[in-house]
Formats: sequence, C-alpha cells, structure tokens
Amino acid sequence: MIPDSAPHYSQLYRNFAGIDPEDYQRMIRTYEELENEVGRLDPDEYFDLTVRYVDALFETGAYRRHLLMVDLVIMASVERNIKIYRGEDVFARMLFRKAASAYRTQDFQQAKHIAQELTRIYPDVSIYRRLLQSIFFAQESRLLQFGRATFIFCILAMAVVIVLDMLLVEPFYPAEHPAMVWLRNDLFIVGLLALIGCFGLAWWRARTSAHNW
Repeated sequence: MIPDSAPHYSQLYRNFAGIDPEDYQRMIRTYEELENEVGRLDPDEYFDLTVRYVDALFETGAYRRHLLMVDLVIMASVERNIKIYRGEDVFARMLFRKAASAYRTQDFQQAKHIAQELTRIYPDVSIYRRLLQSIFFAQESRLLQFGRATFIFCILAMAVVIVLDMLLVEPFYPAEHPAMVWLRNDLFIVGLLALIGCFGLAWWRARTSAHNW
C-alpha cells in the first residue's frame, strides 16, 4: 500500500505534481516527453505518475492507448501488493476502466470477460453489474439492427404513401383518402412499436443475463 501522503523528493516528480490534476492533456504530453526519465524514478514515484498518466488517457477518451498502458498499473499493483491508492482499490478501479475502454472500442469479448470477473470478485458493487449489462445490451446488435431497420422501412413506406396520397389518391380518388391516412398512421405505429419492442427485448435480455451472472 502506498500511503496518500508518502514523501517524494525527486525534482521530476515535483514537476509532475505541480500539474493541475484535471489538465489531462498536459499530463499526457509531459509523461510521454519524459517517459525514459520517469522509468528511472523511485518505484513509488514511477507508480504514482504512471497511474496519473493512465487515468489521463482514460479521461481524454484515448481508450486504445489506455488499453496498452493500463496493464502496467494492474501488474504493478499485484506484484507490489498495492491495494489502496489515494483511498481507492487501485486493482479494481484499473480493471473496471480497462473493461470500460474495451467496451468503448467495441472489444466486447474482452470487456465482458473483465466485467464478469469483477462481478464475481465484487458481487455487491452495482456499477460492475451495470457495465456487464451494457455489454450484453451492445451484443444484441442483430436484434437492435432489426428494430432500427424495421422503423426506417416503415418511415420510408409512410413517405411513399404520403406522396401517392397527395399526387394521386386525394385529387382523383378522394373516397380513398381516409384509407391512405389510416395506412400512413399504421405504418408509423408499426415501425415505432418494432423499434421500441426490439430495444425493450434487448434491454430485458441484457438485464437478465447480467443479474443471472
């Protein structure tokens, strides 16, 4: 465990410590410019700066680069038995963020595996199960695509009906106009119900799978 107030004396570390914690771009740029020097720091200082760098990658949405670097922190936390870092379980937080990065890069298999392990290790932490549910939902792509495609088809068909009604039916066959209005409205309702139904079924499946894990 690294205590929150552990003393650090190197000039390089103090320079990094002076960077605004929310100035993620500067942290990334500085770390990458001085990566060789950072690697020669005291192990505690190196770990601390690498955690900051990895967090900055995640916060700026550099998820692919984050995936390349986060394992360094995870392995170091295990090898050095660092359980608590700045008041948090560093191992769990880094694993969760790794899963989130994998999810955002659409590597659903890796994201699901990590989220399942987190849920198994920490069954009472709801955010891990919610992430797992999001991953299961994203994997319902065929059902979601079917819902979207059906809705789009119905909207296009509705547009065709409206054009035919305006140009042909209403001017020349006014008695059929109510039927065209009925058809137009029904197409919209069918498309909307298909969209809502597919998304609802995908959500239910994902929720069931996540809660049964």
